[in-house]
Amino acid sequence: MNEYVVVDLETTGLDPYKGCEIIEIGITEIINNKIVKNYSRLIKPKSIIPYFITEITNITNEMVEGEEGIETVLPRFRDYIGDRTIIAHNAKFDLKFLNYYLKEMNLEPINKHICTLELLKQSKSYKGKNKKLETACEYYNIENKNAHRADSDTLATAKLFLKIKDEN
Repeated sequence: MNEYVVVDLETTGLDPYKGCEIIEIGITEIINNKIVKNYSRLIKPKSIIPYFITEITNITNEMVEGEEGIETVLPRFRDYIGDRTIIAHNAKFDLKFLNYYLKEMNLEPINKHICTLELLKQSKSYKGKNKKLETACEYYNIENKNAHRADSDTLATAKLFLKIKDEN
C-alpha cells in the first residue's frame, strides 16, 4: 500500500529563525492513488498575525484566539505522520518550519518528502508559465477554491501530484 500525507502550512512570515510561526496545518491523505482525507487545523501563535498575512490567508487573530498552540498540535501531527512520506508544493518552505519546531520540541524531524514544485521542474510535459501552485492548477484544470488556506492548498497539491505522477 502506498500512503502519502500532503502537507501545507500557513505562517506569520517566511522564516521560523526570525520568530515567524505556524498558524495553520493542512493535510490531505493519499492512499493507493486515492484522496481519502482532507483536514486543516488553526494554531494560536504566541504573537499577533500581521495584517499582510491576514490579507493573503484570510486568517485573523480572532479566528485563532481559542485554538491550541504549536506545542500541543505539533506532537500529535508528528505522531500522525509517522514514517510516511509527506508531499508539499515547495517542500523546502514547509520542512523548514516543521523541522525547526520539531527540533525545538525534541521531536523527530521529517526526512521523507516529495516536492511537487521539483516534480514540475523535472516534467517534460508541463508547459505552464511558471511553477507556482496556482499556475500549475490552472494548467491541469485543478480547482483550488480557497488558495492560501492549508486544506484547500493540500487538496490541490494532492491532485497535482496524482496528475504529474500519471504523466511520468
